[in-house]
Amino acid sequence: MKNGFRILLLGLLSLTTGTLIADTFDAVVDWNRRVEIGFGMSGQVKVVEVGPGDAVAAGAVLVSLDTVLLEIAVRKASNTEAISEAQMERQLAVVEREQTLYDEGALSAVQLEKVELDLSRTEFAFSDAQLEHRRARHLLELATLTAPFDAWVVDSGFMPGQFVHHQADSPVLMTLAERGRYLAKAEVDGTAVERLTDSPDIEIRLGDKTFEALQSRIGLEPIADGNDGQRYLLSVQFESDALIRPGTSCTVLVP
Repeated sequence: MKNGFRILLLGLLSLTTGTLIADTFDAVVDWNRRVEIGFGMSGQVKVVEVGPGDAVAAGAVLVSLDTVLLEIAVRKASNTEAISEAQMERQLAVVEREQTLYDEGALSAVQLEKVELDLSRTEFAFSDAQLEHRRARHLLELATLTAPFDAWVVDSGFMPGQFVHHQADSPVLMTLAERGRYLAKAEVDGTAVERLTDSPDIEIRLGDKTFEALQSRIGLEPIADGNDGQRYLLSVQFESDALIRPGTSCTVLVP
């Protein structure tokens, strides 16, 4: 019954029309999205580009490992791929020539099969070289940590010169929080829930600033049965370009 009631309430809150009796709730700000990221490989930290409190754009470089050996491996793999491709193309020309001779009756089937087998070997070698080149480039890409979305840097354990082990029990991480969107969270009781209709024009007041809730990002979830009845966690998403710390007090206004 509770699950069905929750689904019904979430559906009501996601619509776009309706009214609600005015009410206010004490709330706190929380990150809308928060992630911890680290390297997918081991290595020595070369450059740390950002620190806690910095704003970063999606795709921005955050931390880089030393890539001298990786760059050498990429160049070597690239050269090997180029050589293998040239050998394959030369052998293909040989097969085409020998095929002509065979069609003219000037070459035996055994001789033709031999050059075709040699071509297969060069094709396999080229395929292996391509895979190794892609692997080397992938490792080089892993040596750079980038922001997955516009974010605030919340915390960082990286320092230049530090050696990181990506399979360590406690790997070094950087914590990011989505920049531009936050959640205002408030506890409400069943009486307040009953007054919710199709689309409350909810506002969030933070100091002297007022923010409009994003209508498609309003959630309501049962959290406890207290002495005063069922209580719910109201989560309201809003937008702000400013850095707002989690735990900051605010007020949710439901007109």
